Amino acid sequence: MVNKSNHTVSFKIRSRAEIHSRLAEGLIEGGYLDRDRMDELDHRATWLEMSLERVVLDEGVITEAGLLEMLARITGVPVMDMGKVKLERRALNTVSVKTIVAYKIMPVSIKNGVLTLAADHVWDVTDEDHLRVILGYTIDWVLCSSKEINECIKHYYGVGVETFLQLKNARDSRNGVSVKATDDAGEDVPAFVREIIRDAIMIDATDLHIEPGENSLKVRYRIDGVLQEFPLPEGVEKYSRPIISSVKIMAQMDIAEHRIPQDGRFDIDMDKDSFDIRVSVLPMQFGETLNLRILNRQATFLDLKQLGLADAEYARLEGLITLPYGMVLFTGPTGSGKTTSLYAALEHLNSDERKIITLEDPVEYQIEGITQMQMDARIGFTFASGLRSVLRHDPDVVLIGEIRDAETADIAVSAALTGHLVFSTLHTNNSAGALTRLLDMNVEPYLVASGLDGVVAQRLLRMICPHCATRIDMDDALHEELKKFFPSLEIKPEIYQGRGCPHCRFTGYHGREPVFEIMEMDDELRAMTIQHTATTEMMRRMVDKGLTTLRHNGWGKVLEGRTTVEELLRVTRNSQ
Repeated sequence: MVNKSNHTVSFKIRSRAEIHSRLAEGLIEGGYLDRDRMDELDHRATWLEMSLERVVLDEGVITEAGLLEMLARITGVPVMDMGKVKLERRALNTVSVKTIVAYKIMPVSIKNGVLTLAADHVWDVTDEDHLRVILGYTIDWVLCSSKEINECIKHYYGVGVETFLQLKNARDSRNGVSVKATDDAGEDVPAFVREIIRDAIMIDATDLHIEPGENSLKVRYRIDGVLQEFPLPEGVEKYSRPIISSVKIMAQMDIAEHRIPQDGRFDIDMDKDSFDIRVSVLPMQFGETLNLRILNRQATFLDLKQLGLADAEYARLEGLITLPYGMVLFTGPTGSGKTTSLYAALEHLNSDERKIITLEDPVEYQIEGITQMQMDARIGFTFASGLRSVLRHDPDVVLIGEIRDAETADIAVSAALTGHLVFSTLHTNNSAGALTRLLDMNVEPYLVASGLDGVVAQRLLRMICPHCATRIDMDDALHEELKKFFPSLEIKPEIYQGRGCPHCRFTGYHGREPVFEIMEMDDELRAMTIQHTATTEMMRRMVDKGLTTLRHNGWGKVLEGRTTVEELLRVTRNSQ
């Protein structure tokens, strides 16, 4: 909640000049800078008409957390962790959204006629008096980071609310003939759209969905593999058509065509990164629905050691991908991290001594030193036809984006048996399922048994937000399942979940980590493949021989307090 180590009674906020002076002395005494450097930043703040707090943050003199703690000691205003407090609905309803956006404040609570407000800086007493007149309450202050303020505003009042208010005000002015009449879209709707896109990029969303209804507009981001709806400002549904038209213009689509699907793309720069936005438009009952796929052109690929593998798993995977020839399959549903793992494997092998060729649909990221080919079924350039040509190009390693049909599967296995190392992907629930899938594609069992060397099944588990992790009790049935994997855990262990806070967009999760199931082919498994043994029996036998399943590894992350039981159940299936 509130850090009360600095004061326990109310106070009178000091003047801006006094805060400025005491902050400068605190920074010097704390060894953050010397007097000459302080004088330089002081002059810069005066010349730019900025606060000293803003200048020292921009210059990296002190972290925002350190600055807030110093301001708390100087002024007596406590620091609050917004992730550990529940904002009162009455307080939120008391302050208008225009005031909140204009002053960058967040209402926290109301008690005995005192309104507690959160801000990312200490308010001058004169400015506080002005705000007190507007709100009609005595004000008590707490400090929090600017990110917490911004995220709370987005959560409670809608993404892009500041730009939307400008759009709405401009429209009202036009309706009142304060400015010359123009189309409602003007320049403000594109600005609102860009803010939504930038917001999606900031939180590492991979997809942005804009979905109009009869009297509504919904925006959903795919974050860590899960679609999540985010609030929009009140009244935004009136601008559905201009918003969709703005995106279509950015993607160079025909804005007059509303009857057929369209595809396009555009670029957007943010900070030092450049993003490729792939746009798909589908006609629907109430207009058109949009999907924007967000691709970071400057994305760097993980090193094999950064995939999160345990030492034993890493040794097995490295052993598979460094074979002189054979086939290694990566399996899992869409969005399970297969591409990341494949690229990490290719980077591990990428050298002047190896010729590596990939066949992908589409080629989303460029890898220097590797020949990458884009499939195009419209001209007959498929995985099967491309693979035939690639094998005549003297490759050492071949990556096939996905084995989709019997012809591709047959050629890939044959390539693995003729001196090439072949990587590819399949959509199966577990590692043993890859064997059955190849047999279902009518690949000869002896070819599968001879050509396939290993299967890597994987999933991505969302991690608990460290800022709002809370201990919870484990259900008895889940404890019984856990003991199947960890028999020594007779007492229920501590498990956690995230409550939701500004740091995780109130989802309770932040980031993802993979779990793996690495199955290496041995003589017994090859014999079971030739005999068309059922997948469940293969898995049971491999587990008996020491295979660590996805579920088993997932429970390990639950016990470490890194993910939740709910996430484990959502992503994995029980192997036994």
